[in-house]
Amino acid sequence: RVGTEETHTMAPAAMSFVRLHALRRPLGFALLGLCGLGQKPFLSAAGGALPLDELSALHQKFGGDASVWANQPMPQRARSGGTISALSVQIPALERLAPYLRPGASVFDLGFGSGVMTAMLLAAAPSSGVRVIGVDLEDKVKVATENMLKTSGPFRFQREQFEFLGGDAFHYLQRWKDEGKTFDVVYSGCSFDPDTQQLALFLGRLKPTGAAVFNLGNPGKQGMYFVADGGKKCELLMRVNFMMAESPLTPPASDSVPLDPSRLGQWIQQNIFTDKEL
Repeated sequence: RVGTEETHTMAPAAMSFVRLHALRRPLGFALLGLCGLGQKPFLSAAGGALPLDELSALHQKFGGDASVWANQPMPQRARSGGTISALSVQIPALERLAPYLRPGASVFDLGFGSGVMTAMLLAAAPSSGVRVIGVDLEDKVKVATENMLKTSGPFRFQREQFEFLGGDAFHYLQRWKDEGKTFDVVYSGCSFDPDTQQLALFLGRLKPTGAAVFNLGNPGKQGMYFVADGGKKCELLMRVNFMMAESPLTPPASDSVPLDPSRLGQWIQQNIFTDKEL
């Protein structure tokens, strides 16, 4: 069983990250207008500006909170439960991943839940031809698909832009490993257990030139990380408390994955991308 991406409790650092990030980087990939600066809020993505108010409206259509200031997980409609991550969590992830959503990019969304992050990734993509494959519990497939196809306004998604699969995500990751299938962007909202091979299986499907956002750690000690360029970039975005990924296909590993971002980056370079060219 793999936990959905949308159960979490935000730490206070999450909202301070968004506020400080807006102040610290007023240009480039920054959230403008969130600190009384007077501009219309938007997320600046590669190739153009994506209005934050429209992203917020999209997030709300999937049942999520409607503002980065709300910081409020909301319940999912699927019978298996789970909650929809707060917008304040998803915006920093989108900000980091947007430059890697190049024309024709392939994206993996582990634990798609309501489908909201799949929608946000497609909405944030500055280029056309981006396609997302997501895996989560079987009962979430129908709900998420309906959510994607009923969107209106500036973001209308077509069936060929995404594919939702039901089942154990690590079964698919192992199959894709055997097939040699890789992605330009990988995202996981649930948290990987650092004492298993979960992160290795997940990042093993990432192209060396791609980027990932994922959660790592056990309850009470988890972080959301951004990794790119074969592990040369590794950043702790915020502290979180997400549902743990669970699977009989990921038994305990001999060594734990480090949580410190500098050590984690080194671990990724040595264990995931050693024999891969950037």
